Amino acid sequence: MPMARSTVLIVTPEQTRSLEVDTRLLAWLRPLLMGLGASTVLLGVGLVGLGAQHLISRADSQQALNERRQEINALRQEVADLKNFTSAEINAKLAALKKSEQMIGDLQTYLQARGVNVKPVSIEPPKGQPNPAAGGPIMQAQVGKPVPYTGSFANDASNLLEALQSIPLGLPHEGGMTSAFGERANPFTGRGAESHGGLDFKGTTGDPVQVTAAGRVVFAGWQGGYGNLVEVAHAHGYNTLYAHLSRIEVEKGQQLTAGEVVGLLGSTGRSTGPHLHYEVQRRGERQNPEQFLALNDAADSNP
Repeated sequence: MPMARSTVLIVTPEQTRSLEVDTRLLAWLRPLLMGLGASTVLLGVGLVGLGAQHLISRADSQQALNERRQEINALRQEVADLKNFTSAEINAKLAALKKSEQMIGDLQTYLQARGVNVKPVSIEPPKGQPNPAAGGPIMQAQVGKPVPYTGSFANDASNLLEALQSIPLGLPHEGGMTSAFGERANPFTGRGAESHGGLDFKGTTGDPVQVTAAGRVVFAGWQGGYGNLVEVAHAHGYNTLYAHLSRIEVEKGQQLTAGEVVGLLGSTGRSTGPHLHYEVQRRGERQNPEQFLALNDAADSNP
């Protein structure tokens, strides 16, 4: 088959040339070039799509990164706030602990000064023998019910010391106990029986006698078998009595703090020798003062 030829003129400023081209080759190259062009277009579209997707993905990543940064900043702030809160809480706990330690120290000092949990040595004479350091007025038998020393009086630790200071605790004098509360023999003869409304403590004339709780003096003077007597009213219906004093050191109406001297030990009134007769009463009913020489956790049924 003869080759189909076409003449193509190529004109330039310098010269004009003619070029013979096989038209069958052009017919074969045309679809190839068209396919190549289409591929180029598709490739360009694909590249554009990839670029757009990359940009979108990058934007999404940037947004996600910003969100993560915000979350991290929020967490950092929470941690900082938590540190500050924890620090404030710890400081509050330390302050409360320090206050509690101080209160416990004050309580220990107060109770030690009052002689709480220190039971006096009993030096009562044998039965049938006179008691050289006892006395007091003759009373009808009367034994008070046990009462607590704190309990309902102090429901909060913050006012415990104040409550304790207003309740008769501990010893009014450090001498040995010569006569207990309740039934006893006549101290002058050692025979018979009589009711004793308090405790007797042996001592030397002139020894200081201390009030066992904060209160107000309601009586200071001579009273029959008590001799020189000081009576002090306290909170919660308590009264304490200090009898047979050789000298009274306070006046009626005077306010006292626990441990102050109310008078000097003696042997006035119905007495067999130098001693202190000590009574604890609650709303007029005599209580056993030995109950107040140590702390317990009994419940008070009649606050």
